[in-house]
Amino acid sequence: MTKTPVFPTATPPQPEKRPIFDTHHGMTRTDDYAWLRATNWQEMFRDPSLLDGQIRAHLEAENAYQAALMADTVQLQKQLFAEMKGRIKEDDSSVPMTDGPYAYGSSFK
Repeated sequence: MTKTPVFPTATPPQPEKRPIFDTHHGMTRTDDYAWLRATNWQEMFRDPSLLDGQIRAHLEAENAYQAALMADTVQLQKQLFAEMKGRIKEDDSSVPMTDGPYAYGSSFK
């Protein structure tokens, strides 16, 4: 009998290690993947084209890897989503909770 792998044999993307050293209170910490954290992350919400090309390439590789691993579950994902959506009232919303000048709530549409 041959063994069939449960998951596809796709290889996960491996980001390049670029060590960055940070010293606080006499303790030095090394972060090999700090380069993946864009310094302009807030601006990218408004304009995603500002994302560094190398970071974008790695994120796209991770997304492709995830899609390859989950490809055979697409129908199940749709079924589960429909089931969960069917369990809530589609016009359901919570009472807003105020926090200073802001109000937070949730709604399902």
